[in-house]
Amino acid sequence: MTAKSSAPAAAPYHHGNLRNALVAEGRRALEEIGAKELSLRYLARAVGVSEAAPSRHFAGKEGLLAAIAADGFRELAALRLEILAAADTPMSTAYRMMRTYVEFAKRHKGLFNLMVGPRLVARDSYPELTEQNTRSFSLFASSIEKVAAENGWPKRSLTLVTHAAWSMEHGLATLILSDRVPRSDLPIRVEQMIEFSIELFLSSVVSGPDHLKKIVDQLPASRKHISA
Repeated sequence: MTAKSSAPAAAPYHHGNLRNALVAEGRRALEEIGAKELSLRYLARAVGVSEAAPSRHFAGKEGLLAAIAADGFRELAALRLEILAAADTPMSTAYRMMRTYVEFAKRHKGLFNLMVGPRLVARDSYPELTEQNTRSFSLFASSIEKVAAENGWPKRSLTLVTHAAWSMEHGLATLILSDRVPRSDLPIRVEQMIEFSIELFLSSVVSGPDHLKKIVDQLPASRKHISA
């Protein structure tokens, strides 16, 4: 085993919830060594248990990674619940929902890449992961739909508006994590880009479907059929 993937020495494991301890240590390790180097053996050594102990909780490495990803979505959902609990205006809530996604990605790069990236091929096979992912997204979607509905978007368009919002926040997050912004030839502050991009998107939602129709009318005929 290389020095990079050698688990740190750890004190013997004492408390009773081994599964949670392995997930927490796995999250930490993701930020240091990445999903490729992470293994059940590594985590066993890190928390001070036998190499066989993790297999009682996870069906191999894939099961471990799915549990870690689910924990990430659980945390993101908790952050979104805090936003809802603030009982702010619908616009402020929607802004904060999108902003929280980007900030979460910035704070947890390794975890975020696991949550949304291609590493987990059979993600639909893990009910916990599906449940937490759906829960987090539903909180986000409901906030976007509320703003859209208040500004005249018909029910049939709400899913499109939600996906556009998702594309915006996810695009911001992935550009930042891949160090693609700011461009050297177009210097701006990343913070400025985040704020402006989300505000620009929400301003288009507030403009409503009639304004979109005016834009669509100026587009090539071949593009008009995809409008809301």
